Amino acid sequence: MNNILLKLSISYIFNFKKDKAFSVSTILSSLALILGISILITVMSVMNGFREELIKSLSGINGDFIIYETNDQEISKFQQTYPDAKIVKNYQQRVITTNDRGIEGLLMKSMTIEDFYKIPRLNENLFEIENFTESWVFIGTELARSLDVKVGDSLQISIPGSSMTILGPVLNSHILIIKGIFNTGVYDYDKYFIYSNENYFKDISDYPVFEVYEGNTKVDSKDLSPMIYDTWSDQNQSLAQALATEKNVMFIILFFIILISSFTIISNQIFFIKEKYKDIVLLKSLGISQMQICSMFFINSFLVSIFSIILGTSLGLMLSINIDSIENFLSILLNYELWNNEIRYLASMPYSIQINDILFIISISITSALIASYIPILRILKIKPNLVLR
Repeated sequence: MNNILLKLSISYIFNFKKDKAFSVSTILSSLALILGISILITVMSVMNGFREELIKSLSGINGDFIIYETNDQEISKFQQTYPDAKIVKNYQQRVITTNDRGIEGLLMKSMTIEDFYKIPRLNENLFEIENFTESWVFIGTELARSLDVKVGDSLQISIPGSSMTILGPVLNSHILIIKGIFNTGVYDYDKYFIYSNENYFKDISDYPVFEVYEGNTKVDSKDLSPMIYDTWSDQNQSLAQALATEKNVMFIILFFIILISSFTIISNQIFFIKEKYKDIVLLKSLGISQMQICSMFFINSFLVSIFSIILGTSLGLMLSINIDSIENFLSILLNYELWNNEIRYLASMPYSIQINDILFIISISITSALIASYIPILRILKIKPNLVLR
């Protein structure tokens, strides 16, 4: 196709004076495609970020592997095989804490202070008292807010049924000093998990639990086969499946937005070709082949689609990067909490831009644009010059 036909094809896009209806419908079709692509990219990025951050948070608190009912000798052998892996030995008990603000049921993990500092997620955001050796406890920000306590305050911990009397089991209470407050960003852990000295529940716990944090090493599950263990996916299998299903369903739903936008481009281009019947006949009378005319209208439609895809992708990336700021702004504007950390587990809205997802969205958008640009030009093949000139 020569330069004259290319310029004519491009001029049809920006000919606002003669083709106002076409120009307006083109803008609306482009906006629909831009919004469809940008929303799809933003939603996929947020869902990827939510999944990655949730997995990172949970494995950074509970460990990549949790080993049960084993002994220190087996753990020592494992540590020799993986010297860079961090192993946290702890005893776990359900406890109750009470104060003037109310009662909370908690899971308490008893361990040494050295093991506590091995837990990566807890030490990322930790405020604590230095050089403190008394009976200590670490609590989360949500529990501290609920009980209205701060670092240095005392906390009463009671173990249901840990002491026996003539009248039956009673609560065994301990007063602990809050050595530090951590913020994992996961609501449930910041509200219901606490950490204290090793000796408190050693006598009443059946077995210790060993939490393994891989770090930069990759642990082969075969080396764990002699022991009873769980992985993150084992403990949260339903959650992982729900996240994957949610992502797939949302992708299908939002893809239909792009598909509907393609339909508007098809109808818009068919309307435009019908308006240009006389121009098409004139071009044919000037000796321009039918293939060149079809190419001209194909490029006209495809350029609009490509321009929309580029803008939609750029807008989607910008929205993804600034999603947390946008969420905060909308929450203030609407006076409504759009991201509830009690429901969503995480304190803030995360995002993760994955190149494979972006390329896949662009590829299906281009494929839809090619189909949407090709279908209307089939009408050109059916044009009969004698009927149009009549």
